[in-house]
Amino acid sequence: MNTWFIIAQIFGVITICFEFASYQIKDKRKYLLVNGIGSAFWAVMFVFIGLSTPNGMATQLSLVIVAVYSSIRALVFWWIFAKDSPTRRKAGRIFLLVMVVIAVSAGIVVIINLPTPGTQALQSIALIFALGFVIGQYLPGKHPVRISVFFYAIMLFLTQTPLNILEGNGIERWNIMGMLIELAKISSVIMFYALLVSKKRLVKKLAVVKATVNCELSKIKSDSEISVIADSGIMKLSDLEKLVAKMIRMEIRAIDTSEITNVGTTEERTQAIMDDLRTVHDLKMIMERVIRLKRDKLKGEPKWVK
Repeated sequence: MNTWFIIAQIFGVITICFEFASYQIKDKRKYLLVNGIGSAFWAVMFVFIGLSTPNGMATQLSLVIVAVYSSIRALVFWWIFAKDSPTRRKAGRIFLLVMVVIAVSAGIVVIINLPTPGTQALQSIALIFALGFVIGQYLPGKHPVRISVFFYAIMLFLTQTPLNILEGNGIERWNIMGMLIELAKISSVIMFYALLVSKKRLVKKLAVVKATVNCELSKIKSDSEISVIADSGIMKLSDLEKLVAKMIRMEIRAIDTSEITNVGTTEERTQAIMDDLRTVHDLKMIMERVIRLKRDKLKGEPKWVK
């Protein structure tokens, strides 16, 4: 383990951080930028691995090319998506086609020259998922790229194991850092969808809480006499106050700032907050009336003298 190899592992850790972070980003352009930078660090990692081995860059050149290809692809897509225009859409389709042709051509050459039928089969499947990932990066929305990279990362994970890595006289080895990088992608996608499901559950719970609060407030407003409100079996105002506070907290947690992208979505989120504040104001007015009623009752009661 020489100095070049240690430096390569450091760049590998940096790559893991960028890869994991990129799949938590919902905005397509921000994702492409972070992913492109991560791929650049990935390429540098392979350069240092090549410097650390006796054969030099001969064994790592193809991996460096793949990583540079990945970085350029992501950064070009990042530039293309900066502006929605017919020219850029056309440029995007042409660039995508070129990337697919390059990937297929290079993949076929590599697969033909692999030493065993097993590694050829594994790399053939990986090539199919690689094409899916390239297309997924171009397609709109946050799901295509994550679904495609999940399966692609699984295949790349397998290519970093003795199933694919054969060196001299059939000696097999594990590429631990390569496996960790692919595990970072897989775990990031799993976390992304876990958080997405959690957010949807929160929105459903929020709807139930809002319905309960609105129901209780409608019962209270239907009684014109505040004395009836204070003495009735309606949910205690203190409990209703806690429920309203919980509703506000849930409303804030349910807001997805990445989805606030235009005037329409801004107005929609603002209106939801305004409705909650109106509910808080209504409850505050009712509580003040109840407090005044109780205070007046205490003033009207006879004072006992010891």
